[in-house]
Amino acid sequence: MDAMKTGCFIARKRKERNMSQRELAEYLHITDKAISKWERGLSFPDITILIPLSEILG
Repeated sequence: MDAMKTGCFIARKRKERNMSQRELAEYLHITDKAISKWERGLSFPDITILIPLSEILG
């Protein structure tokens, strides 16, 4: 799995919904710094976040 591709995908879907990193973080009950790390390809979302993340981003 490519962290940069995953991060770009998350960022694109978030922006399509006109959400800030902070808003997405609040929905997921995590920090906006975690969202930033995903989008920069530095880390992946935790497996427990994937279902809520997919529901929010469609």
